Amino acid sequence: MLDKKINETIDALIKKIKENNLGSIKFSNKTNSIEISNNSINQNLNNNSNINNTNNKSIKNETNNGFISIDSPMVGIIYLTPKPSSPPFAKKGQKIKKGETICLIEAMKTFNEIKSDRDCTIKTIMVKNGEAVEFGQPLFEIS
Repeated sequence: MLDKKINETIDALIKKIKENNLGSIKFSNKTNSIEISNNSINQNLNNNSNINNTNNKSIKNETNNGFISIDSPMVGIIYLTPKPSSPPFAKKGQKIKKGETICLIEAMKTFNEIKSDRDCTIKTIMVKNGEAVEFGQPLFEIS
C-alpha cells in the first residue's frame, strides 16, 4: 500500500504529463522510483505520418501542408529568454538571420544555444518558456 505522500507525488506527475503533453515522466529518490507513461501521446506519435526522424542538429521539418518548423535537437527544458527579466530571443513575426540564437535548452544542467540554420521569419512559437521538450518536438513554425 502506498502512503499519502507517494500518492500525491504520483498525482502531481500525472498532472505534469497532461499539462505538458509529455510521453513519459520519471521520478526517483533514495527509496522510490516512479515512471509514468502517457500511452495516448505515444499512440498519437506512432500514428502521425507527418513526424520525421531528426538528427542531432536543429532541423527544419516540412510536411505535406507546407508547415516548416525548427525542431528540438534534444530532450530538456526550453528557455525562450536568456534571463527571466530579459526579452525573448525570438518573437512572433520577427525575422531571424542564419546563426542567430532562438532559444536555450537546458539538458543535464548545461544550457545549449539553439541557433537558426537559415534566414527565416517566426510564424508561431509552439512551446512555453520553462516547458519540458522532447527530441524532435517542433518548437517554432517558420516561413
